[in-house]
Amino acid sequence: MVRFKVVKGSHLLLGFAVIVLLAVIAFILLQGGIPGLPSAREAAPDAEIVQLNPSDGEARAAVAFASNASGQQLQIEVIADEPAAEPMPDAKTVLIYHTHTHEAYAQDSEDPYEAIETWRTADEQHSVVRVGAALAEALTKLGYRVTHDTTDHEQAALSTAYERSLETLSRYAPGYDLRIDLHRDAYVEGLTEHFTGPDGERYAQLMLLVGRGDGYEGSERPPYEENLAFAQRLTGALNARMDGICRNVTVKKGRYNQQTDARCILVEVGHNLNTLREALASVPVLAQGIDDVLRG
Repeated sequence: MVRFKVVKGSHLLLGFAVIVLLAVIAFILLQGGIPGLPSAREAAPDAEIVQLNPSDGEARAAVAFASNASGQQLQIEVIADEPAAEPMPDAKTVLIYHTHTHEAYAQDSEDPYEAIETWRTADEQHSVVRVGAALAEALTKLGYRVTHDTTDHEQAALSTAYERSLETLSRYAPGYDLRIDLHRDAYVEGLTEHFTGPDGERYAQLMLLVGRGDGYEGSERPPYEENLAFAQRLTGALNARMDGICRNVTVKKGRYNQQTDARCILVEVGHNLNTLREALASVPVLAQGIDDVLRG
């Protein structure tokens, strides 16, 4: 009996697998079988079609076509992946975005990227956007409803990136439990070049930045006191999970678009001497720390 197993991750992958299968069958038929091997009829004269996921009508039709073309029935098992668990209706919400979308890390010979200038790339698989995607995935697995906005706010003018990210934020209704503008910091003398965890692995140090909004009043001023209190709690939670993983909170006079909602912070994941690999290693710690604080 000849059995083909297709592990179904998506309809696209399933369709591709069936196409490949049909191509192999057609090749065998055109060649009159593979020398030294029994024909399909000899190997499986009584083979049956097995469809474990009847809802995939396109797979069933393709299997039937393949059976007719080859002159015998084939056995194919379509094994569907378990769907990801949906968060609870009352799950907390997190918005992740990137004002400086092109920020990237030190070049890694094992995973290089195309730079548009030193430590910057438009390749989302190697910039802070990749780190944001990893954080979104980690928080989703913890049960949060996460929105990851990957809009390019740098474009051709880095100096006006905050104006464009403010425009993006204005499209989202207030009320998120947490808004994160995720960045990569710049190394300056005195920072730890490479942080080593208790497990001996390298991590990118984290840092939270809060803006005071000097010169602004009323709704134009960020909720600085609330943001600072949250950033300090999160810093403590992160260091409780891995001592030294998070530097002290930085406070600056600007707004950093933190006036757009309650509980907005800027998160620096590593600096330009860190590699992307080190930044990604810190993401699970960041997600767990966020969870510790948001769940109280």
